[in-house]
Amino acid sequence: MPIVSSLLRHRLPAWALLLCGSLAAVPGFASVGNNEQVAERAAHWATPVNRDFNLYRMSPDRYRSALPGQANREQLERLGVRTVISFIEDSDTPWLADAGVQRVNFPLHADRVDDADVIEVLRTLQRAQANGAVLIHCKHGRDRTGLMAAMYRQVIQGWSKQAALDEMHHGGFGDPQRMEDATAYVESADVPAIRLALANGDCSTSPFSTCHVQSWLQQRFEARAD
Repeated sequence: MPIVSSLLRHRLPAWALLLCGSLAAVPGFASVGNNEQVAERAAHWATPVNRDFNLYRMSPDRYRSALPGQANREQLERLGVRTVISFIEDSDTPWLADAGVQRVNFPLHADRVDDADVIEVLRTLQRAQANGAVLIHCKHGRDRTGLMAAMYRQVIQGWSKQAALDEMHHGGFGDPQRMEDATAYVESADVPAIRLALANGDCSTSPFSTCHVQSWLQQRFEARAD
């Protein structure tokens, strides 16, 4: 008997050992290191494609990942990726070079995302699908990408908030404890309001948002110019 296992058996009461053994047999749980229990991977979650840069397929033409490199370019081309949306400040040009892929740079911080950001990203995703597959990524493919993926699941695909959060936290994209800011936004987001704003062509859910004020000021300026 391994030393660690022997120590656990002597330190833990019999009922605790029995409970651990029972949980391991319950569908929906799988035993991993350090006696942790994780939710069994759901069939509708994003599927891993290349764990080297956290590449997952969300749907036939939607992918998510960490920051790709030159070595990943050929694989993305084979997958038909024609648009890359980045949530980090650095440009994708160095690794994409002249691949003929549309590059959209949308720098975000997970602790400062608002509805206007989500609406713009989702609208960009919808427009890009006409050209082929789309990849969204940040540096690690975890919190900023996870936030936008969770909102895409809800607003576009109609998932429940809990289903989107379950995939976000347990889909294998990274440590859920490193996603606190992203999780806070997803939990508080008014999905019906975002969906309505997206459908109506609005830039945000609030008439007092920065984008609405800027649009109003621009219209007033143009009216005076005429």
